[in-house]
Amino acid sequence: MGQDKDCCCCIQGPQGMPGLQGSQGIQGVPGSQGIMGPAGVQGVQGLQGPDGSGTNPPASVQEPFANVFASLAQTIQPFNAPAIGDQVLFDSQNAVSSATDFDLSQANVTGDIKFIKHGIYHIEWQLQARISSPIPQPVPSWSFGFWLNGVLVPGSIYSGYTSSPNDDAAHSTGDVIIEVKAGDMLRLRNTSASSVSLNPNITGSVFPITIASVNIECLELLP
Repeated sequence: MGQDKDCCCCIQGPQGMPGLQGSQGIQGVPGSQGIMGPAGVQGVQGLQGPDGSGTNPPASVQEPFANVFASLAQTIQPFNAPAIGDQVLFDSQNAVSSATDFDLSQANVTGDIKFIKHGIYHIEWQLQARISSPIPQPVPSWSFGFWLNGVLVPGSIYSGYTSSPNDDAAHSTGDVIIEVKAGDMLRLRNTSASSVSLNPNITGSVFPITIASVNIECLELLP
């Protein structure tokens, strides 16, 4: 008997639900590492680079400086007195940069300080002074200033005042910045009409005082 096409046994049913995923399998054993190949041939060395463009800094230059002072009693004559003696003499010195910067051989004879090098200098003076006895009435002031090669240095004159006959000394200072040429001669001179006494032995001081000093510092050397 032939099979009936409409037989219920031949009808395909719906797809079933997928089954659960199985667990991952065990990882396989890795194989052994292969033998390292031979090293390649070394490349050609590159060209050397140029030297740096920086330059070595110039060697430092010692600017001239000097300190001279007076420690011996002096009486400074009035300005332009007939007898020579209106300048301060300096018998001692402290630091001096070099004998090739200053000639101080006449500082204790004529008061001259000779410059060896051309430059811009800061020059300062200090005095402990009083009007010489007998002190006139009214008491005048006293003053000092720098002369360079016999010419007054503008702006260098400063004054002091002896307030009474009992005064031992009065302190005064002055300073200036000027151009000085090689060979120039500097003096500190009395610019007042009175004699002025510089005395290192004052009442109350255990040690003699410095009665005068000049400090010199070169700010810039010039060709």
